[in-house]
Amino acid sequence: MVHLDWSISYCSTGPHRCNRGWHQFWSRCFRFEETLRSWTEAERHCQSLGGHLASVHSWKESKFLETLTVGSPLTWIGGNDRGRWTWTDGSGFNYHEWAQGEPNNYNGVREPCIQMNFGGTMFYRYLVFSITFC
Repeated sequence: MVHLDWSISYCSTGPHRCNRGWHQFWSRCFRFEETLRSWTEAERHCQSLGGHLASVHSWKESKFLETLTVGSPLTWIGGNDRGRWTWTDGSGFNYHEWAQGEPNNYNGVREPCIQMNFGGTMFYRYLVFSITFC
């Protein structure tokens, strides 16, 4: 059984001056995409723009992303679990302020991807895209 969640997504790129349509936070650029895509499609789209789904490394960075998505639906970011949690951009997975009780593999179903804006506030929740891979 394969579960699909569709969501809008965040793309991020490395350190440089941000192009039009991108928002800078410290040395990184973020772009909020309002097109429904699966997690895998969202990551491919971000790669086509020269980046990856966003990684989060601090509370300030999470609050910055929140300001860009106020009132928005669930939004993909780049965390995925393939035996251990990683970010698609290869950066260290060092932020752990997820929604209370997460990750939890709800009802015994593996939840290998991360969406933000769960519950209408800036929480991250591990949601199912696919049982075996994102």
